[in-house]
Amino acid sequence: MKSDWLCLAEDLATYLAPLRRLGRRQLSAGPDHDELLAKSRALVAALHPTSMRLRLVDSLVLTASTRTLRFERVDGDLPPFRPGQYVSLTLQIGAGTTTRPYSISSCPDAGHLDLTVKRAPDGFVSPFLLEQSPGWEVQSSGPVGSFVHEPLRDRGPLVLLSGGSGITPFMSMLRHFAARGFPAPVQLIHASRHLDDVLFGDEFEALAAQHEELSALSVISRPPPGYTGASGRIDAALIADVVGDVTGRSFFVCGPDGFIAHVVLQLLEMGVQGHQIRRESFGPPDDVTQVHGWPADVAAGERFEVEVAGAGALTVRADEPLLNAMEREGMGVPAVCRTGECAECRVRVVSGEVFSLPNAGVREADQAQGFVHACVAYACSDLCVDPGR
Repeated sequence: MKSDWLCLAEDLATYLAPLRRLGRRQLSAGPDHDELLAKSRALVAALHPTSMRLRLVDSLVLTASTRTLRFERVDGDLPPFRPGQYVSLTLQIGAGTTTRPYSISSCPDAGHLDLTVKRAPDGFVSPFLLEQSPGWEVQSSGPVGSFVHEPLRDRGPLVLLSGGSGITPFMSMLRHFAARGFPAPVQLIHASRHLDDVLFGDEFEALAAQHEELSALSVISRPPPGYTGASGRIDAALIADVVGDVTGRSFFVCGPDGFIAHVVLQLLEMGVQGHQIRRESFGPPDDVTQVHGWPADVAAGERFEVEVAGAGALTVRADEPLLNAMEREGMGVPAVCRTGECAECRVRVVSGEVFSLPNAGVREADQAQGFVHACVAYACSDLCVDPGR
C-alpha cells in the first residue's frame, strides 16, 4: 500500500504538470508583465495618492469662528476615502512651510472635500486658512487615518463622543450612514463651550429626527442663564444616563487632547474595556506642563537652544512642540498627522532631554536609538537633534 506521503506527491505532480505547460505558453505568448505592473501601480496611485492639488471652491460659515472650506481636486479625480479619515495640508505661510491635518467632514459620495476649520486664539494656521477666497490652491496629502468604523471589529451599537471641532470626522460618518444605511444604532454626544459654538447642531439633530437608528445630544459646558438643555462636562453620570449599559458597545472619542483624556478616563471607570475605545486627538494639549510626567523643574516659558544637524540652530519654548519651532525657522521635516501617530516627523535626539507625550507612538526600536516624534516632543534642556531620515 502506498504511503500517504507518496500519494500526496503523485497528486501534486499531476496538478503541477498542466501549470508548467501553462507557464511556458505565457512566457512565449503572454502579456507584457512590465506593462501590467505599470498599470497596477497607476491604479494604486489613483486610489491612494500620496499628494493632491486642491482648489477652494466655497467657504461656508458655520459659526462666528468656524467655516467649512470646500475643495475640489485639480490634478485628477478625488480618491475614495473612508468616513473618519483626514488629509494634511502643506502650507506656505510667510517664509516658513508647515503642515496641518484636518478631518474630512463631507461623506465619500459628495464629490468634493470639506474641511472644517475653527479659528484658534493666537493661532498661526487657522487665521491664514480662513482668510482664503475661492480659487486659492493648496497641496494636500491623500486621505489617511485609521479612525474609522470597522464592521468586523466595532460590533454592536456605536457611541460617538466629540468635543468642539472633534465633531468633524463624525459628520462624515453620519452623512455616510444616512446615505448608505446605519450599520447599528448610533448615539452622538457632542460637547461645546457655548451655545453659539455648536458645530453642525442643526444638521445632526435633523438627521436624528429622520433616522430612528440615530440619537444626538448637545452638551453645553458654559450655558447661558435659563438654559434647560444638557450642560456641564461629559462625565460617567451623563454617559450612563444617555447610553445605559456600556456592554457590547463601541466608543469613538474625538476632540482636543484634554477632552479625550477626560472622557476616556470616565469610560474606563465605567468598566468599558480599552479595546472598545477608539480615539482621535486634535493636536497637542493646550498646556503640556499639566500632562502626567512633565518635569516639575521645567517652566512653560523657559527657553532652550536647539541645534538641528545640517540646518542650524534655533531657540524654542519648553511648551512648544519641536516641530512647530523647526518649521517656523525653515528647518521643518515631513509631517502628516501631528499627533504622534504616523512617525513622518521623527528625529533623533543626539544630546539633551526631551519630553514626549504619553501617546507619542514611538516604536520600541526607535526609542532605543533615541528617536522622538517632533510633533509631540518638547525640549526640556538645550538639545542637538538629527533629522536625517
